Amino acid sequence: MKVAILETIVPSGHEVEYNRGIYTEMLRQGHEPYFLTPENLTFRDDYGAPRLVLEGGEPISYRKAGFFKKLCLSVLREYRRIQWFNSAHKIVEAEHFDYVLIPSASPRYLRSLRLSSLRNSRVPVVVNHQIYNFGIRGRLEQFRALAQKMLPYKNIHITFCTHYHMIRDIPNVSYVNPPFYGPTLIDDPGRYDGHEPLVIGLYGVYRTDPNTHKLLEVFAKAEFKTPIQVRMQTVTNNARDKASCDELITAYQDNPRFCFFDDFLFAKSWQEAMARVDIMLVPYAARQYYYAYSAMCFNALGFRKPVMISPNVNPQLLESYDMGMILDFENEDRLKAEVVEFIDTFKEKYPHYQAEMERAARVYNFPNLVRDLLNFSPV
Repeated sequence: MKVAILETIVPSGHEVEYNRGIYTEMLRQGHEPYFLTPENLTFRDDYGAPRLVLEGGEPISYRKAGFFKKLCLSVLREYRRIQWFNSAHKIVEAEHFDYVLIPSASPRYLRSLRLSSLRNSRVPVVVNHQIYNFGIRGRLEQFRALAQKMLPYKNIHITFCTHYHMIRDIPNVSYVNPPFYGPTLIDDPGRYDGHEPLVIGLYGVYRTDPNTHKLLEVFAKAEFKTPIQVRMQTVTNNARDKASCDELITAYQDNPRFCFFDDFLFAKSWQEAMARVDIMLVPYAARQYYYAYSAMCFNALGFRKPVMISPNVNPQLLESYDMGMILDFENEDRLKAEVVEFIDTFKEKYPHYQAEMERAARVYNFPNLVRDLLNFSPV
């Protein structure tokens, strides 16, 4: 099939790898994918993909915008999104595309789509919500109303990348499993070979989080039979997070178990950093990851790195596959005891974790994702 991948924002972070995985897998499956993007939209990595330009103006950035300016820009962004969708409809018709995929959407996209000519597409249009948090009050009701309004447009299909299937009674809504993100720009680093020290990674943009403080204290003070090294990325986005991160650095920088680095990791450097760890920490207290998948968790498992996660981070995964441990932050003594046991038995249990990660990878992968996203027929 000739597939139009409609991307109207600058992909950042894991979205770059998400688009890469979708594009590469479409090619492998014999499809002909193109990106359709607004003028002057700069991909951080274009994957060598062919691109067609949408009319309607340049993308709108909220960077450094205050409240009132952001409000005005949001109106302009909505207007332009409608124009981009109108332009996409013309291109899809003129270039004889068979399918349209919006890889990373939000409810705003559904509103704009309903006001554009693309709603009447003769070919399937899949509006995929890659990371969407139903835990926020009112979002479920908001989305239900939008999905109901899209029902008259028979070629519009709404998908969610999530384990959590909260809407089952609206026929234009379906679910796809999120993919594990494996090495694509480096050689496969292989599996854990029993080396010491055991390297534990805490990667990603640092955000102030009480669980991180509790967990690092355990790693600093607990007695382990297995030597460990904790590698922590210290990139932050704002003054509050920087102050919190600096507090941790000051507390543990002289502890030989810790290694701090402030490099911004992207594409190949990100994958190289993933390859250097044996276990990945995903300890976040934020409730959103119960409903939406954690890209950090799915990166770790794609690289076959067992995870230590909080009960808020995709617990459904570890309830089905024994690929690490769920951290108990309610009781600090129990947290310490369970972390020590996990670390000290890791070498012995790793073959079991590896087998479970391989089993999960047969479900959570890009071949399955692309097949499911391209599973709709025109009406």
